[in-house]
Amino acid sequence: MKFQECCEEGKLKRAMEGVLLDFDGTLTKPAFDWPAMKEEMGLADGEVSILDHLPTLSPDRAREISDILEKHELMAADKAEASDGAHELLAYLRRRSIPFGVVTNNAERHVLKMVKKINVSFEVLITRDMGCWKPDPRPMFAGAEAIGVSPGRCVVIGDGKYDMMAAKAAGMLSVHLAECSSVPSDLTLRTLREAPALLDQLLDK
Repeated sequence: MKFQECCEEGKLKRAMEGVLLDFDGTLTKPAFDWPAMKEEMGLADGEVSILDHLPTLSPDRAREISDILEKHELMAADKAEASDGAHELLAYLRRRSIPFGVVTNNAERHVLKMVKKINVSFEVLITRDMGCWKPDPRPMFAGAEAIGVSPGRCVVIGDGKYDMMAAKAAGMLSVHLAECSSVPSDLTLRTLREAPALLDQLLDK
């Protein structure tokens, strides 16, 4: 959806004040081989959420699945590359003094490894280490609180379905990052390079 259409539908009734970003696949280029990981886990490559699946398993099986997830997260961290426009977006947010943070389903230690590899920095990082994860809205609420912005004035930018679901559940404006998006969201971006121009409109309304 375009900015003007979003305004006409009444989804943007007031200026936004803060930004919450996904990490893997958003600030970094996608590096996870999800089909291979799920095959190793013995899970169907479909709608199964690995993290949501864990509590339904026996302790031994859950540990086995967690170990496989850890291995693949480390592999992805080793291959991490910054997305096109990632450094420019973070510089833009700082230049305009816009409160922002990262909300990710990754483990904190893997994110910190990737942060060093791609040479980015941010002060607010919410990970699955808090004990819940997207599409649960609680990580989004935690992110909003950490950047000091009310949920209704936060913009969420992410590449995944769960990012958009969590944003909607938290009452935030959702922006899906995808060249061809079929995921329900308020707005879409093809690349992060388009984000500053969109945020100029959202934050100055």
